[in-house]
Amino acid sequence: MLSESRDPRPDEPVRPVRSGWIVAFTLANLGLWTGHYAPLAVLLPVRLQEIAPDAKETTFALVSGLGAVVAMVAGPVAGALSDRTAGRFGRHPWTLGGAALAAAALALLAGQRTAAGTLAGWCAAQAGLNTMQASLTAELADRVPVRQRATVAGWMGITAGSALLPVFAVTRIVSGTGPAFLLTGAVVLLSAAVFALLTFRPSAPPRRPPPSPGRGRPDRLRRADFRWAWASRALFFTGWSLATVYVLYYVVDEVRYEQRFPGKSGADGVLEISVVFTAVLVVSALLSGVVSDRTGRRRGMAVGGSAVVAAGIVTWALWPSWPAVLAGTALLAAGHGAFLSVDQALVTQVLPAAAHRARDLGIVNISYTGPQTLAPFVAGPIVTSPGGYAALFLVAAVLTLLAGLAVRNVRGVG
Repeated sequence: MLSESRDPRPDEPVRPVRSGWIVAFTLANLGLWTGHYAPLAVLLPVRLQEIAPDAKETTFALVSGLGAVVAMVAGPVAGALSDRTAGRFGRHPWTLGGAALAAAALALLAGQRTAAGTLAGWCAAQAGLNTMQASLTAELADRVPVRQRATVAGWMGITAGSALLPVFAVTRIVSGTGPAFLLTGAVVLLSAAVFALLTFRPSAPPRRPPPSPGRGRPDRLRRADFRWAWASRALFFTGWSLATVYVLYYVVDEVRYEQRFPGKSGADGVLEISVVFTAVLVVSALLSGVVSDRTGRRRGMAVGGSAVVAAGIVTWALWPSWPAVLAGTALLAAGHGAFLSVDQALVTQVLPAAAHRARDLGIVNISYTGPQTLAPFVAGPIVTSPGGYAALFLVAAVLTLLAGLAVRNVRGVG
């Protein structure tokens, strides 16, 4: 059973959050992930294909990889500063400041027509987005009690997994990558402003006293749990990033979507994948979160989720036909929803210290941004090898399975 939820630490919140807070929190995360995914999934690949058509994969790998390096630094630093400066306005200044920086950088990207300018703009956008992300992620641990946490984390998982739908809505509303960058920035800033406005409290919540001696798990064991939780997420997102980093090129070059469906583009194929993914993800993430909170089970559901994701990736590897791609997408969504909602709750329960929540969760977010750095550089040589996409997907599936093995070593939760 979930020992931490049955005997919560004194520094954990105990008052359930209301539905209005959850809605505002979900919208803020949806805006955040739209800011992440719109450039990575569509806008940057299209822009770089225009700038460097003969080296689009290499140029994209450089831009996305260096941007992720910036993200790996910005998240923990912003989180640590957020921990130290939370006062009358809580963490909202960091959420709003990060969103404003990201929106300004995306506006800069709207007018860039060089690889160097695109690189600079995306690095600035990553700094802003990860500042916003560090602050928002800490709100889950600050405000949501353990008994409700996987359910709320399920909504977070939905926003991360379904952000491609607003991404493609953006590309349909406006024509051209320039206006799309501007609209994406506006979505990021507006979502952060709505969250801050609807959840603002005029004073910071009182700090709870630290756990008394002998209460809770020893620090050594909690730090070990934290390391295993981090390793599990890093393996999962490395596998996930390898499988999805070139999804647009996979649909066009391997599945040959445009030849199968004359008159449609590869972006249309990715949109169809996104619709299937989102529909299954919503059910999986919410159901997994509710079941996990009610039963107290975390680890087993995360292990199962990683195995289902691996099965979906293998389906992509072995059967690059359009029906099989959609079937594999459904498996990816089911497993992703289960793993992410439960694992996000799990990791907040093994944080070493409440006073450093945002800093430590910024470090946890490296398990997501780090794979962004590695994936393009690792995936490129594998895709261009004789094994092609099949070899890439099999490597990704193995890493995802290893994530499940790692999470089993987290002993402080059920």
